[in-house]
Amino acid sequence: MAPVALASCLAAAVLVGLAIVPVRTWLAQQRKMDEARTQLAQIDAEVADLERQLAQLQTDDEIERRARQDFDLVFPGEESYRILPEPGAQQP
Repeated sequence: MAPVALASCLAAAVLVGLAIVPVRTWLAQQRKMDEARTQLAQIDAEVADLERQLAQLQTDDEIERRARQDFDLVFPGEESYRILPEPGAQQP
């Protein structure tokens, strides 16, 4: 009876040992998939934000606002003035 019990325990230990490797691999894959899903969600959010910005940049009002703000452009007949800070004043 002892050799049969010993063989059974040994066989069970081998089966458990063989099952551990695939389970660890599966858990590692699940963790990587969760990380990839999180990264994909972040990228999707960035893409949505960029698409919103693109749609906004294609409007005449936004083009005019950017041209005035970034490049100091004005329509013909308008004048552009820039107010300088006092001498010695600290810049923000």
